[in-house]
Amino acid sequence: MATEAIATDGEVTSVDGTRLLYRAWTRAQATHTFAVVHGLGDHSGRYEAFAEAMRKRGMATYAVDLRGHGKSQGQRGHVDSWNQWTDDVASFVARVESLTAGEVIPLGHSFGGVAMLSTVLAGKLKRARRFIVSSPALKLNVTVPQWKVSLGNVTSRLTPRLALANNVDAGTLSRIPEVVEAYRSDPLVHARISSRMYTEWHRAAEDVLARADRITIPFLILAGAADRLIDPAGSEQLHAKAPQQSTLHMLPGRYHEPFNDLGSEEVFDIIARWINT
Repeated sequence: MATEAIATDGEVTSVDGTRLLYRAWTRAQATHTFAVVHGLGDHSGRYEAFAEAMRKRGMATYAVDLRGHGKSQGQRGHVDSWNQWTDDVASFVARVESLTAGEVIPLGHSFGGVAMLSTVLAGKLKRARRFIVSSPALKLNVTVPQWKVSLGNVTSRLTPRLALANNVDAGTLSRIPEVVEAYRSDPLVHARISSRMYTEWHRAAEDVLARADRITIPFLILAGAADRLIDPAGSEQLHAKAPQQSTLHMLPGRYHEPFNDLGSEEVFDIIARWINT
């Protein structure tokens, strides 16, 4: 019987020298290993429940803090270009592949899902045989004030590091009150997004939906049907663009974080079945 997962910390250097922290929940004789990439404002420590659930299913998990997040270097919620995040993803996945035996399965959530899709499309995950995206942030389900959009477009060019509130309502993440409160009180969670990050993400999301038919490896899409933060229609469009390579699971009643919501065991079983099929 598997014992409780214990996290250890590690560090990897991205292409431009930025130091990134990651957490590892290893498992002896793991059948597969996940390389998890979080979303905006998030960090690797919030994937402990995922790691524990997958450990019980015979799998190990590593999760990274992207630049500007968690304990990694960088201004909170900022990138100079989207390529910095795809370089971070590629560097992290390569490190996990170097440390583990067997198949490594990259997994990206929310903004990290877009980063994962961009990294795949850029050909930077050369050893990956398949991957997973959870609630990929391809379309927002919240209204961004037009003044903020206009300001963001201007300041992305003039003052790209200008940071604004990201307007994430913790209540949209999960139906479990304890998860919501833990997010609100977590000192490693932040609520910032720079003007350059916003425009780079928006451009990347459009590019993913335009070019998803060029993805050549299988991937699983998980989306909460009741997600009030990210529009699940974006996941449907992604699947429609790449129907031969993708498998879509719309999760009834789920909010933005299916791994931290009611019914999460069903989601973990979906992942395990997809991997073992």
